[in-house]
Order: sequence, then structure tokens, then C-alpha cells
Amino acid sequence: MMIKHMQHIIILFLFAAYFHPIFASDVTIEEAANKIINRDTDIHYSEILRVIAKHGHQLPLETQAELQARGFDFSRQIVSSYRPQNLDYFIDEGIFRFHYTLTGTDAVSPLDADNNGIPDYVDLIITTFTNIGVIDFTDMEFVRPPSDGWYTQIDDGGSDHYDVYIFNLETGYYGYVQAEDYAQNNSPITRGDNEYSTDVEEDRAMVTFMALRNNYNDFSGIESEIIEVTSAHEFFHAVQYGYDGWEAGWLLEATAVWMEEHHYDHINDCYQFLQEFFNEPYLAINYDVNRGYGAYIYFSYLTDNRVSNSFIRTIFERSREYNSFDIDYSIPTVISALNDYGLDFESVTHDFFIANGMLSNSDSAGIYQYSESSTFPMDLPTLEQTITASSDTTMYYYNQILETYSALYYLVDTQDSTWNNLVIDLLTQDSENMRYYVTSIVEHKNDSTPNTYDVLTAQTQTIDVSSIDSVIFVVSAFGYDTINSEFSIRIIKNSSVEMASDMELIPISNQYSLNNPYPNPFNAQVTIQYTVPKNQSFDIAIYDILGNQIRRFNNQNSTSQSIKWNGMDQYGKHVSSGLYIVQMSTESFSQSKRILLLK
Repeated sequence: MMIKHMQHIIILFLFAAYFHPIFASDVTIEEAANKIINRDTDIHYSEILRVIAKHGHQLPLETQAELQARGFDFSRQIVSSYRPQNLDYFIDEGIFRFHYTLTGTDAVSPLDADNNGIPDYVDLIITTFTNIGVIDFTDMEFVRPPSDGWYTQIDDGGSDHYDVYIFNLETGYYGYVQAEDYAQNNSPITRGDNEYSTDVEEDRAMVTFMALRNNYNDFSGIESEIIEVTSAHEFFHAVQYGYDGWEAGWLLEATAVWMEEHHYDHINDCYQFLQEFFNEPYLAINYDVNRGYGAYIYFSYLTDNRVSNSFIRTIFERSREYNSFDIDYSIPTVISALNDYGLDFESVTHDFFIANGMLSNSDSAGIYQYSESSTFPMDLPTLEQTITASSDTTMYYYNQILETYSALYYLVDTQDSTWNNLVIDLLTQDSENMRYYVTSIVEHKNDSTPNTYDVLTAQTQTIDVSSIDSVIFVVSAFGYDTINSEFSIRIIKNSSVEMASDMELIPISNQYSLNNPYPNPFNAQVTIQYTVPKNQSFDIAIYDILGNQIRRFNNQNSTSQSIKWNGMDQYGKHVSSGLYIVQMSTESFSQSKRILLLK
């Protein structure tokens, strides 16, 4: 451990990434700048700062000057705030360097109960980061953030240590991580490459620093727990930026909340985001940054039921393959990571929506359980409709709006003794750009044994409800070219006619589907994802616009759910730029998609 005393000047501008106001998507650079200038916090600062970091140089010179007066640095390609400079002590511990002062408004409490020469407050932070480092780097094997060792000696940076500044942040702010520059940007050869990764060369890894408060006296909760949760969350942003600094904000926040819960499961600070997330199930999991905080539950579902914790690392390893500077590739990134585990994005995401319609911690819930659901601040997502009927009838619900990657929940009250059966019928069919999943959830309540569940996914289904009180059903939609979809459903009480689909019920999981390839357009490689029944073979072929077969993938099976095409023909030669057709075919099924190769 090293303690050093330095003298510096004061920089006035402060900001925080760990703050929770309302977020509005599609923020322009002008709006972002005005939010900073006017100190308006109705939009999440982390997204404001990402927009300024990306596009700050496009601002008029007078606006740039106003931001410079508030502590922004326009000297580099990435526009950022300056580091605090009035902190005259630093301590090196492991890979970290902690900066603090004992004087002025930025001072930490000088209490030093163990007389080791380090304030107890700083000791607590050092211990917290030591524990975080063990989990992040030893247990989960993340790559550590790039260093600023190639910097000149600014603000006590310029070393291999990761810098954490402890000072007086503005009211309401917990802490933040600020991206400053591309990693190893002292050479065009190494620009954007994290020197601590040995298996791959990044091109969008970034140098960052972190800020924490000098006290949390005005915050509700236990100060030590606030420090632990904030540190785990914010430092994981530094880790994320070591892979791809331009990854989508919702994914950064969702996985950072997941990480704080992984580190400090007993604190459950993350529950504050759940209520809002479940209140608006019709919003996509990737709707915006603010929803991203609650979307941590998506990754909790996956790691609880479908994948190991290393899946979170796989996401960021995959994120290096997609440049999200101008285009949001966060969903393709998650899809690629799931494919590494042999999982299909649509299937497991709909399973997530099913789990949210149950919120059970019972083993009988199988792959739909949450171990902590009994302590969640809600029992169910907000229901789109509660359906009742006192007589035999057919009810239609038209113009139901659903955003892709989201779900709507309906409850049918079947307590009335006149109920015998219930028909749920989705009247809208799958299209080339949108696929629908409909699942009914029937809970059988038992007095002496755990409750059991019947879960059925089918676009038309008939359910015997003579001995149950209610049925919840969930509708979800998945489309890669369409944001919103419209569907209609039919509910029948006591159908006297045998539904045709009941005679041969075909769940969606047993249907063929060729999904939209991604990325599209593509340069080096395109992923072609599909859904097929188990143990069924099929062919996928690539054609040019003249109908010439370029490449054929013969006798595929259903185990991988995707293939990758590298732009080469069957002889291993690169094909030219242009439009190509992907065709999936069997004896009874054929579907095509267009892809565009750009070089």
C-alpha cells in the first residue's frame, strides 16, 4: 500500500451516472448539451454524457464554450469532463489508486479508529474494491479496464492503477464512471485495444476513471451498503468500457445492476427498479436506459435458470464484434451470447415473460422460477385486461398494441361455477417481420404441497377451467424490422365446438421459422438464425439476385439454431458486394430473407 500527498487546483464541474430520473429516448446532442448547461436532471445523466461523448464536437462553438466552462474537455475525440484536481492524497492498493483529501468541501472524515494513517471511510472503500476485484477478475475472469499509463502525469493518473476519486458530488448523486479516451491512443496501431486482453484486439476499449462521494450522510440507508452497491455497479461500467465503450446504455445499466446484486445479494438495492419495470411490461427490455436498470431481472432470470454467471462476460466478449457507435447492436450481441450456450433468443425471452407471469420461487415452477420472488415488491406485472363473463359468450379484443421484445398479460377470472372451458385464440398470424407467442399459465393451488403449474404455448388453445379460479395468459412479439405490432385475440367461454387447432395442437416451438439475419447489412460475417422442430433436417442456401447458388449448407439439424456465412462461395472465394438471398427449405417448407453485403 502506498500513501502520497499531492497539491492540486480545483475543477468545478461534477456529474453522476448513478442517478435515477426519468429517461427519454432519442436525445439529440443539442438537448443533451442544454440539460448539462441548465442542470436539468429529468433525463438520465449517463445517457446525456454518452451523447456528448459521441457527438460533442458537432455542437456550435458557443455551446462548446459553455460546456467547457462547466468542466468539459474537447481536446480529445471523446468529449469528457475533467478529473477532480483538489485531492491531495492518494493510496495505491492492488490495481486501484484512491484519491482523497482531508481539507475543504471535498474532505472525507478524518476518523481513523485503527490508527493506520488512513481515514476509516477510505479504508472501507479500499476493502470494498478489493472484494470487488476478486469477484470481477478472479472468479468471473473479466478483463481489467485499460490503464492510463500512457498519459502524462495529470490528476495523479498516468499509472497502471485504476483511479477512484473520492470527493463532494452534487446533491443526489452516488457516483459515476467517465470515459476519457480510447485505450492506448498514443499510437494508431494500438488505439482502442485493451492491453490487458490477450486473446483479441479491441478497437473501442476506453480509458475511464471513477468518482465516489466523500460521504453519504444525506442518503437513506446504511452508508457502508451504499458504498458497496454503488462501487460494484459503477466499477463494472469501467470493466464494460474495457470491451466496448459504445455499447447500448440499457445493456450497460442492466448488467451493472445484475453485477451489484451478484456482489451484494443481501442488500437488494436493485428492487427499487423492479416495480417500474413490471408496471410497464408492454415496453421492450431494451426500450431505453431508464428501463435498463429494471431489465437486470432479464439477466437474473437467465442466470437463475438457463446459463451460468459467465454468460455476462460472454455478452461483453461478443459486444466487441459489433460497432454500436451509430447503430444499436445490443440485441444481436445478446443473441450471439445466447447462441454460445445453445439457446435461442426468442424462446428464452418468451420463457422470461412466462416467468414474470408466475413470479414463483417454487421448484415446481421449473425453468420459470425466481429464487427471490417472495421478496419482490410486486406479485404480478400490470395486467392489460381482467376478463370476466357471467354467461356463455365470445369476446374480441382488437387493436392490441405490443412492442417487440415485450409482453402483455391478461387474467381470465373463472371463479364463477358456470365456467367449463376457456378458449384463447390469437387471430393475428405470424408475418415475415413479426412472430407471436401465446402462453397460458394455470396455477393449481394445494394446501399441503407446493402449488403446481400447467404452462402451454399455442396460438389457439382450449383449457378445462371447471376446477380453477383464474388463467393468466401472456402474449409476446418478436420482430427485427418492426418496433410496434398490432394483434387481436378471441376469448370464448364454454365453447361447444371443438376447435380445429385443438385436434392437432402445434406449439410455436415446433414450427419452422427463418429469422432475420444480423447484422444486415454486413461486412465480414452474417448470422442466420432459425427455429425448427427437434430432429428435423433442412437445407440453407445463399443465392445471388440472378438466382445462382453461391453457397449451400446441407443437412442442417436443430441443435445449433444458427449458422454463420463469411461471404465466401462454395470454393472458398470472397463474393462481391451486393444483394443476396438466404433460403431455408424442407420437403414441406420454404422461407427466404434478403441480406446485403457491403465491403
